[in-house]
Amino acid sequence: MGKGSVKQKCRQPSVHLRIVFTPASLAWKGIVTVFCLSMALAQPSLKVRSISFFGNHKFSDYQLASTLSGRGDSVYSESAMDSGLDRVLDLYRHEAYLHACVDSIRVKSDTLLQEIDVRVFLNEGKPSVVRQIEFSGCRNLTDGELSAVMNIHPGDLFIPPLLEQDIQSILHEYDRRGYPLAKASIQNISFIDSSDEMAARIQIHIDEGKEMHIAGLRIEGNQTTKDFVIIREARLKQNEVFRSDLPLALKRRLDRLQIFSSVSLPELTMIDSEQAGLSVRVVEGNQNSFDGVLGYVPSSGLNGTGTLTGLVNISLRNLFGTGRKLSARWFQENKSSQETELHYLEPWIASAPVNLQVGFFQRKQDSTFVKQQYDVAAELMLTDELTVGAKFSQCGVYPTAGFGQTVMADSRTSSFGITIRYDSRDNPATPSRGIFYSTEYFTGSKKTGVGGIAPVGAKTSTQSLVFDFSFYRPTFLRQVLAAELHLRGYSSNSLDAADVFRIGGASTLRGYREGQFLGSRVAWSNFEYRFLVAPRSYFYGFVDLGHIVQPSIIALGMTASEQSKIGYGIGVRLDSALGLIGVSFAFGEGDTFSTSKIHIRLMNEF
Repeated sequence: MGKGSVKQKCRQPSVHLRIVFTPASLAWKGIVTVFCLSMALAQPSLKVRSISFFGNHKFSDYQLASTLSGRGDSVYSESAMDSGLDRVLDLYRHEAYLHACVDSIRVKSDTLLQEIDVRVFLNEGKPSVVRQIEFSGCRNLTDGELSAVMNIHPGDLFIPPLLEQDIQSILHEYDRRGYPLAKASIQNISFIDSSDEMAARIQIHIDEGKEMHIAGLRIEGNQTTKDFVIIREARLKQNEVFRSDLPLALKRRLDRLQIFSSVSLPELTMIDSEQAGLSVRVVEGNQNSFDGVLGYVPSSGLNGTGTLTGLVNISLRNLFGTGRKLSARWFQENKSSQETELHYLEPWIASAPVNLQVGFFQRKQDSTFVKQQYDVAAELMLTDELTVGAKFSQCGVYPTAGFGQTVMADSRTSSFGITIRYDSRDNPATPSRGIFYSTEYFTGSKKTGVGGIAPVGAKTSTQSLVFDFSFYRPTFLRQVLAAELHLRGYSSNSLDAADVFRIGGASTLRGYREGQFLGSRVAWSNFEYRFLVAPRSYFYGFVDLGHIVQPSIIALGMTASEQSKIGYGIGVRLDSALGLIGVSFAFGEGDTFSTSKIHIRLMNEF
């Protein structure tokens, strides 16, 4: 009924590296397989009844049987057994047992039941431990610098896949240092048999090649934007050393301009052994944008009518293809209060990374005052993300005839300050990760004129602070957490209605009327949890928190106080043929559906 056979083989796994083993106390020169086959194995369609292992200590019988069976096919075949044994030895290889082998296989068949029992005899050998790593051919990187980028170090178990990864890490480090043509290979691996381990000596040879320099940037696809603008914004230095992160950095710099619909990853073109060129292809997109917000605030009375509020923001980001920028903003807070703002930016003054910006701002506050401000700012671009600058502003406040002149005086304020901005967002329009940070601090002098209760010609010092911080982080698949914090502060011994900040509404504290709260110190935060349905479309829930410190201004009947507010709601933003359309429903404290605030926003590029 039963027949037995013995299949002897000494199988060792390949290391899958370009490795040369030299003779030592134990030399390994490949895989030697000896087959002694019995005629019993010729039985057709024999099912495996059991598999037993002998000589195994590192892995259990169950682990080895699961690895050997693979897909669980119970029909015995030579090819399936060979593949299974390869998987078993590969399992040992990943645990540093590089010299494990199969001594023999015994098969006992039951011809009546058409079943066989398989017994596998293993010789696990000893674990291989790295005892020495040697480098040759390296001139510009030290042994310590090379070892720092490797996962395998002396004393670690020798796992060949990790060594393969380390070779790639070495090449990446050379690429990062300006040697993209560097080569690294395993020159030799030898083993010495000791009492409880196989001590490995690894020799790595490096051909560094020559340091690569960039001779220039070739541009394709631009029709409106001038070549010198793209080269300037790429910030590629003359004869700059090529590093592996340079192409991606160039792409990000050009993407930040927001004037191209797509920018290719620059490609390296060899000129000779020491010089290369970069070529980039751009597709010009819509270089101007329109941003509009329409809001509806229900009446606070029973028989009153609601109020429409609005915001229009137009930005021209590439005037005449030169990278110059012009923007205009108009904002209506209510029926009798509105703001107008203009800004012009001249980039790269005298071919230096310095931008010059001039601006004008005007606010008409119902029947109280008109405020006008002129400013000049210079910005130094220290890095791709970090910008510092200085700003000078001249502000005039003019009370309107009648009520305005009774509660405040006309005034002139001159201020000087510094600005710091950091922006690492991956996409300014729809960021999914990154940080935006901006701080402005100003100090100045305020001189009052005729009107109000302040003495004519009085001078007071002023200080103001503007702080903005935004944080974006993906959480789960197609989900993003957006968090923002904003602070505003103004201090002076002579405060009037033009000096306070107004918060509330679509862009600050949602769920409340535009400019509902006044304070000399205000803070608000916005939290949104976004569910992305397309690259630029999402729906979200939000919570806004605000804190207002109201000063005492006797002429206006304002008393010192502090209060905190919360707003919450839901919204959606969709990418359409008209542009980005956003709709939000916001609730303040005590609001119902009939008193909720509705905001509609349209952002279009042209």
